[in-house]
Amino acid sequence: MKAQIAQRGVDVVVDYEHQTLKGVQAPAAGWVKELKLEDGHIKALVEWTEQAAEYLKNREYRYLSPVINVRKTDDKAIGLHSLALTNTPAIENMPSIVNSSTFEGGQEHMEIMKKIAQLLGLGEDATEDQIMEALGKTLDEVKSLKDAAAGGGAQPAEAEKVVANKAVCELLGLKAGAATDDVAAKIMELKGGNINGVNVIEELKALKRQNAERDATDAVTLALKSGKITPAQKEWAQSYALDNPKGFASFVEKAPQIVPMSEIAGSDTLPLKGDEVDEATLLVCKQLGITAEDVKKYGKE
Repeated sequence: MKAQIAQRGVDVVVDYEHQTLKGVQAPAAGWVKELKLEDGHIKALVEWTEQAAEYLKNREYRYLSPVINVRKTDDKAIGLHSLALTNTPAIENMPSIVNSSTFEGGQEHMEIMKKIAQLLGLGEDATEDQIMEALGKTLDEVKSLKDAAAGGGAQPAEAEKVVANKAVCELLGLKAGAATDDVAAKIMELKGGNINGVNVIEELKALKRQNAERDATDAVTLALKSGKITPAQKEWAQSYALDNPKGFASFVEKAPQIVPMSEIAGSDTLPLKGDEVDEATLLVCKQLGITAEDVKKYGKE
């Protein structure tokens, strides 16, 4: 499939509600720039238009619906024709492509981390580990300065006092000769994790919680799609995956498939033309392990 797209030499279009297939004006919502296989799933890097990005941000569209080219000789998927933004996907339990923790929360996370990196004198491309390391060093330096300010033992010469005070004030972002109370207040503020009015420690804790909830949701969604848990177990699974990610991953790996594939993916009814089954329906049913006889018997609308 990836080779077929590369051979075409054009980006795969993402439209709205499969308008590309209807012979009408079909403005693009985005373009697929790259396809990759991860954990048994095909993932796409999509460049969204401004309008589509706004729809996703406002949760006006939440799902993707693919159009697959299938080879008739062996029913093998050989190409990706297009994708469509929709709110009525044919596949049950399909995860949404945007939610508060992945789209909006991800953007907020990046903005806050950039601000913290800037305050610490790091570049915007600094990783979270680098930011945490720099923050720890800064707090250690502040503690050392506080201990030095508290002092003890022999008092330095007057000139040394002035130089030390200038250095402390410069590090704390205060004017040289600032009052002792101002210096102490700034040190206590930094000790509490506050930088320019932002409690970075609490912000990082909140962001880590958001990331943990997002990872738990992704793990539960994958378990549902794999048939390892039922929809009725979703709330329990979400709590388990959040409290013990490794334990939940081990459970999913060892658990048997308890939900039939016909219940994991597929529509509630299958269209018939009289008593005949159309070719497209047969192709879909064959991939789902459903016979033509079952379709004729149970699939009438």
